[in-house]
Amino acid sequence: MQQHEKVTKLVGWFAKAAVRHAEALEAMAEDLAAAEVADLTRYYRALQREGGVAELLRLLDDPNPVIAGMVAVYAMREAPERCVAVLTLIAREPGLIGFRAQTALERWESGDWDQ
Repeated sequence: MQQHEKVTKLVGWFAKAAVRHAEALEAMAEDLAAAEVADLTRYYRALQREGGVAELLRLLDDPNPVIAGMVAVYAMREAPERCVAVLTLIAREPGLIGFRAQTALERWESGDWDQ
């Protein structure tokens, strides 16, 4: 598998895991949500190794706030201005997604950022 193809697959897997994570949170399925976090972390680290974080950052413009928000959380150190802007928009959303984005912003602003 070529590097670009590998990066493309990892980005797709990351997006799907972000959606599954949100679904698990909504269902209050903590074990499933934790498993998705493990997958998200694994995909993100692989993207870092493969030089694919720039490709992942394209998902900051995804119309699904679950995907854009998860990318923002994972890539905060690489693109803080863009990620803060995305999380600020998502924080205006009702429900759990808005609450989680606001919490992430507060952690970033307080200096308590530890993925």
